[in-house]
Amino acid sequence: MNSQWGGDGGERDIQEMEKKHDLKEEWSADAVFFDASNQDGWYFTLGTAQRPNDIINLFFILRIPEVGTFVNEEIHTETNVKSIRCSEKEWKTESGFVVSCIEPMKKWRLRFNGKLATTPGKINFVKNGAEKMKDDVEIIDANFDLTWTNLGGQFDFDKMCSPTAIAHSLAIEPWSRGLFDKMRASHQTHYEQFGKLVGDIKIGNNEKKGIRMTSMRDHTIAGYRRWSDIRRYIMMIYHLEDGTCIHTSVISMPETVFSHLEFGYIVTPSGETKPVDRVHFSLPNHGEDRDFPNDFHYSFEVEGKTYHADVHIKEVVSFKMGLDQACQVNEGMCEYLVDGKRGWGFAEVEYRIHPY
Repeated sequence: MNSQWGGDGGERDIQEMEKKHDLKEEWSADAVFFDASNQDGWYFTLGTAQRPNDIINLFFILRIPEVGTFVNEEIHTETNVKSIRCSEKEWKTESGFVVSCIEPMKKWRLRFNGKLATTPGKINFVKNGAEKMKDDVEIIDANFDLTWTNLGGQFDFDKMCSPTAIAHSLAIEPWSRGLFDKMRASHQTHYEQFGKLVGDIKIGNNEKKGIRMTSMRDHTIAGYRRWSDIRRYIMMIYHLEDGTCIHTSVISMPETVFSHLEFGYIVTPSGETKPVDRVHFSLPNHGEDRDFPNDFHYSFEVEGKTYHADVHIKEVVSFKMGLDQACQVNEGMCEYLVDGKRGWGFAEVEYRIHPY
């Protein structure tokens, strides 16, 4: 893979960034991800990470208020699914998911026609590898056609992360030449945008038209991406009732590089993007025993202002991730309260299964 897409920074052409890239290395990845939610209780998550040998790491979750929560059928067993070779502007699975870039950085289309399954709920996995399908899983015909449009420019993690956040994360590590070599080797191109997700969804006999949700989408291009290098992380992605959009994360991958990496950004109601300088959240004090709390508090800082957030996880869907299926993700659908303002979105919690 060209080092331009390994995270070396520099100016990059938007048309080139948005397309799907050649995957020449064993652990390379080209991943696009969308999540969305609204105040009515809708939650939507779709991750499609193209890997070598016609494999996509796929996960899909849809929560419809007063109807239920549904997932892609494969999520019950493993998230390595068969992909279909297609144009450089599409990510496509044999099971019926199609993600298409219509206009770079401005418009995407998400489609599905196939079968979904009832949710597995929250699970604590104890071993790596694929799982067996349980007998009580219900399979349902479904389809959707959704359009994502941007609400502003992208946040490029190569260039726009707060120096304060990165400096704090670096300061707590023992410095060595090896540390900085590993940082360079593990770096990846990653950028995000908030936007709107609008369209029609049909699950069984339940058909909903004109659904509107606030959404975040990202794109990761990596010469090396191995999920089991990460011991734990939490990613909190949500929006507030005043239009503010927020991403705050803490990642721990001590054998690889950082034991505590914090970062994030906000998009103000006027559309201004600002990096988060500090994320005050301790992974060891939240769910280190794999029993992550449904209610917790944290704070973060932006340009000298501290924001205080209360988080309530309404529902969780657990699944395994990575080519080796050695990690589990608990996708938490959440309600937030930030300095008195209500919000909706996700808290995605990851654990390496074994060795933990």
